[in-house]
Order: sequence, then C-alpha cells, then structure tokens
Amino acid sequence: MIRYLFYLVLVVCLVLLQTSILPYLPVVGRFYDFLIPLIVYLSLYKPLGDGLPVLAAGGLAMDMLSGAPIGIYMTTYLWVFIACRGAPRWFSIRDHLLFSVLVVLGVLFQNVLFAAAVLMTETPRFFTPHSLRIILLQLFWALVTAPFLWLGFRYLFVNPGRLSGKESRNGI
Repeated sequence: MIRYLFYLVLVVCLVLLQTSILPYLPVVGRFYDFLIPLIVYLSLYKPLGDGLPVLAAGGLAMDMLSGAPIGIYMTTYLWVFIACRGAPRWFSIRDHLLFSVLVVLGVLFQNVLFAAAVLMTETPRFFTPHSLRIILLQLFWALVTAPFLWLGFRYLFVNPGRLSGKESRNGI
C-alpha cells in the first residue's frame, strides 16, 4: 500500500513540475512530458500491477489539467506502456540505452498522436516551422535527460522494500 502512495506522490510531483515550474523557465523552452519516462521505466522494470495504477493516475491528472481532448494522455500512456512492455523481447541492448531509445520514441509517439488529434479538430496549423522546432527540441531534451532519469528512477526504485519494510529480490 505504501508503494502505491509513493507512486502517487511521484506522479503528483512530476505533474506539478511539468505544469507549474517548467513552463516558466526560459532556458528549457517547451519540455516533453515527464510522465513518459516514468511509464517507460515502470513498463520495463516493474510488474504490471505497479504500472497500470500509475498510468491511470497520471493519465487522468494530465487529461484534467491539460485542456487537451479528454483521454489523449491516457491513450498515449497506455500505448507507450504496452509497446515498452514487450520491447525487451524484441531488442537485446543495455538497460539504459533501451530506456533512452524508448523514451525518445514515446515522446515522438505522443507528438504524433497530438498532431493527429489536432488535425481531426482544426485546420492543419499544427505543422508550422515553430511546431516542428518544438518537437525537435522535445526529442533533444528526451535524448539528453533520459539517462539521468533512468539513474534517478533506478535510485528511487532500487529497493522498493524500504518503503514497505520488505526487501527486494531482484534489486530493480
């Protein structure tokens, strides 16, 4: 139970960081969705029962706070989770490299899904040089920050037993 409370606090902190702090930092510009790396990490290294509640809480929070079409974040997180869950069966590369590649692909998928949603509701104003620059900037930030987020998540989740008083069997 404490583990899920920890996940909920982590999701709330990431959502607050993404929606309240990062938009006001001029150096960062338009940053990518911080919940994508968390979803990727949980899909790769945690049981299904740990990832799905985080996915649901994060998707619901972002859908309610974003002003985007309802369900778009939940849909993105679900597809990223499903795709990343099966990725270790398809690819045999080191953990942090696989994580970094999947985070970049998750950010790219989210942008493609958002573009499709915009195209269904509005005229194609989404594909401007400015929006392309934002997408490329998000992919750059995802590529640069993914290894550090992997280390941070690994540190946070290396021994989940410390949260519940039980020791971890596999260390991740």
